[in-house]
Amino acid sequence: MRPEMRRIALAVVAVLIVLVLIFATISILFPPVDSRFVGIPTIYPYANDNAGALEIGDKEWIDSICLEIDQETSCEVAVLVVNTTQPNDISYFTLRTFQKNAIGKEGRDNGVLILVAVDDDAWKIEVGYGLMGILTGARVTDLANEFLVPEMTDIGSLGFGLVDLTTAIGNILVDEYTGSAGGNPAYPIQGIPLESWQWILLIGVIILIIVATRGRALVFIFWIFQGLGRGGGKWGGGRSGGGGGRG
Repeated sequence: MRPEMRRIALAVVAVLIVLVLIFATISILFPPVDSRFVGIPTIYPYANDNAGALEIGDKEWIDSICLEIDQETSCEVAVLVVNTTQPNDISYFTLRTFQKNAIGKEGRDNGVLILVAVDDDAWKIEVGYGLMGILTGARVTDLANEFLVPEMTDIGSLGFGLVDLTTAIGNILVDEYTGSAGGNPAYPIQGIPLESWQWILLIGVIILIIVATRGRALVFIFWIFQGLGRGGGKWGGGRSGGGGGRG
């Protein structure tokens, strides 16, 4: 084969490799939408008020309580307030929200999701597999009836009820959870959901793009990563056991 033809063939192979890597990277960064999670919100640690029902001070208070629980026990407690879960039943909506956001540490499944739908006058507490022995359905129902339900009739008081309920659950976890309190973050870089092998693939694509564009793509690549790195924190990859209570 003549040198010119060899160079052309190598260039074609290089282009094909780059295209394959680019498509693989896109599929990782932008996976297809799972039909189970259509209309299900993405939430960030720890307090999420999608209904505008909480005072700023209450939201910050809940955040601080949940952060302390996480630091002391590794258990992840999330609070979500929405206007309504319709057209979904609140149990389905809460379970899918828990699953989509993977609340709790991976391998420990020690997450809790407290959800209130203000227009529906309803609540649900979803509990991960690893906490079902501590936070039984009867127990979380009693806690919600004691601390949350009396405050749900007045939206201005909802924050106090959630603060008290979160505190009560946190005290139980601090006193009774016996799992490991340590652990690594779910992803190497906060806000960028990639595992180690995915980083290797992505870095390979970046190197090829930089070489192919003689460095001109660096500005664009920097802009992409700056955007990906923004936003709130991340959950640890826990699973729900379908336990908890509702009302």
